[in-house]
Amino acid sequence: MVLAFSIVTTPEDPDEGRPAPNVPPHVPPPPPLSESELARAAFAARPPLPNEVRISFVLWLAVGAMFVVSAVVAVAQRDQFVEAVRQTPEARDLTPEAFDAAVTASWMLAIIASAVMAGLFVLFAFQARAGRSWARVVLAVLTAVVLLFVLFGPSPWGLLIALISVAAVVLLYLPGAKAYFDAVKRNR
Repeated sequence: MVLAFSIVTTPEDPDEGRPAPNVPPHVPPPPPLSESELARAAFAARPPLPNEVRISFVLWLAVGAMFVVSAVVAVAQRDQFVEAVRQTPEARDLTPEAFDAAVTASWMLAIIASAVMAGLFVLFAFQARAGRSWARVVLAVLTAVVLLFVLFGPSPWGLLIALISVAAVVLLYLPGAKAYFDAVKRNR
């Protein structure tokens, strides 16, 4: 008995070396995407903004605006600020020059702190709206700082800022917002 082996080969491509019909002989690759095109593609891939995040964003902007109003009121009411400090027991032990220096430093610190807090709340609100999960953690920490200030110096205005901040933080941790932050993280 004789076994025969044969090698199977494919016939040569008859169109080899000739361009395919309706295709130009040389098609260059497409150019790379520009920065704006990449940004548009990333924005298009982002999941829709849930109502929880949208409402929280508006609340954060309101908190920022309230801090700006606080700074403007502090500037406008310097005389009332001086009188309030003068009524403290510590003020009686100070010389007039030391008292003026302490009042000016406290007053400027209050204005600068209000402006900085306004900027921080607005900055991180935009980051949270963009789906940055770390921004909601920072906003929660800033809210804790506001709550501490309200505990040490309660005022109706400060209490209102604190309540709005707490509501905005809670909205960022609701299930719909969490799903949004998770989806944005997956798309990166």
